[in-house]
Amino acid sequence: MVDISDYTDVPYLQEILNFLPVNPDDEEDVLDYVQNITSLIAVNYKYGQYQFAYFGVHLLYMTYIYCTSWKISQIEPERYKDAIVFARPYKGREDELTIEDVDSVFAYSLIPEKDIAKLFKVIGLDKSQISNVGILVGTRNEMAHATGKFEILTEESFDVKTSSVLASMKNIHRCMDQPIRKWCEQILLSYCAEEGEYGAYTNPVDFITEQMIQSFKLSINELLICNEMSVSHIITKHRGYSKKLKEYKTAIATYCTDMGYILSK
Repeated sequence: MVDISDYTDVPYLQEILNFLPVNPDDEEDVLDYVQNITSLIAVNYKYGQYQFAYFGVHLLYMTYIYCTSWKISQIEPERYKDAIVFARPYKGREDELTIEDVDSVFAYSLIPEKDIAKLFKVIGLDKSQISNVGILVGTRNEMAHATGKFEILTEESFDVKTSSVLASMKNIHRCMDQPIRKWCEQILLSYCAEEGEYGAYTNPVDFITEQMIQSFKLSINELLICNEMSVSHIITKHRGYSKKLKEYKTAIATYCTDMGYILSK
């Protein structure tokens, strides 16, 4: 297996990885899974096995779909429960999934892939983009069957297919902008309030890494949304939270800069 750094030669791959969790809790092995798939993509791309490299790209895409579905369940629990009623696990797998209270992002793999995107109505993804998720799944399925033919034989065709995946992720991410901001404000209120669930935190870096990055599985792009958010409106409503919020703003900006997510001024 090649070193994980070799993935930088693969077009669009870093952009795709920016939509996936930075450093989630280890219980689900999300990070190991993403790193292994990334290595698989890099190896196949290096040796011109572009169709197999694309299969890896699609696995990362579905991981993003699963992670986003889980985040919607956490941010909009009531709307999620109303929307998820359509979802039925594969036949014979019903006992393995409680869809109203999913405890693992990979649990969504028990639901037919083309159905999951219907959940994104909750965040305002339009019908054409919801359909596009199904189209990408269908295309992958057709290529995965043993037909004796390869559809992706060149770098150019790999670029086209992979850019379509990235475009879909960007569209979903745009719709997740406001939900992420809503979640971030809620968690900041709990962080600032002494009686809040996260009020015991005295070091904002610990709060950012443990609750935002690890527990909520924020991606680089989602973390940047939180970094861009103004806290002035929260301070206006809660003057007593000013000190802690300002420390948080400094800490998240420093973290993003130190990690190379944003350029230092």
